[in-house]
Amino acid sequence: MVQIACIENYASSNSLANKAWRNKPTINSFPQDTVLDQQAFQNLPILMISKGVIGLQHTLGDGRQTISIVYFAGEVIDFRHLGSVSGRAICLLPVIVKLFNGEDYDRMQRQDQEFQQEQSAISARQLFYASQHSIDLARKSAVEKLASFILENRKRANLGRALTVHLKLRRTDIADYMGLRAETLSRAFSKLKNMRLITYSDADEIHITNEPMLRQLANGKPLHLKVNMQ
Repeated sequence: MVQIACIENYASSNSLANKAWRNKPTINSFPQDTVLDQQAFQNLPILMISKGVIGLQHTLGDGRQTISIVYFAGEVIDFRHLGSVSGRAICLLPVIVKLFNGEDYDRMQRQDQEFQQEQSAISARQLFYASQHSIDLARKSAVEKLASFILENRKRANLGRALTVHLKLRRTDIADYMGLRAETLSRAFSKLKNMRLITYSDADEIHITNEPMLRQLANGKPLHLKVNMQ
């Protein structure tokens, strides 16, 4: 059963000055699969994600689900700018968020240059990942899409050049985000493993064994590898 988000009472921070405001958010936690209904966040439309992942989920005409955007920890959702967007925000993992009043948020961007620069950088990163996702959806094959998704997760988790990446999202959610069927995604994982580009021992821990080739595949360049299908 779908759970609709319920948020705690909010005490206005209008009396708080400058950087002190940033230490006085309303903090809420939501279980996995909680729907974050926009109406519930009218007074607190700014969500700063401290932990977890939120997706913007849509239902297609034939009943299939798709996820157009994912927001990771450290990113921001402004419900004021999602009013005309179809779909619903849903917790793809258990989530902890800091909630802020819109007027306070806007005022802080005007008054605190450091805060404004931080938020501009976050917005720029989110726009970059959204544009990259559009490119990913245009890729020819499932293995190209998956290779790109693995590298995207590493970057968004600030893991640098680490070779171990934790894909914490469920396979069904990854498939919805990548525009694939679950069984197609499963075959793509197996194929990347058989190509000796990755290994994995469980559902979410991926070890990159050939990063140059994985990146080449993610960029849509053909690989000439012998695949062991055993």
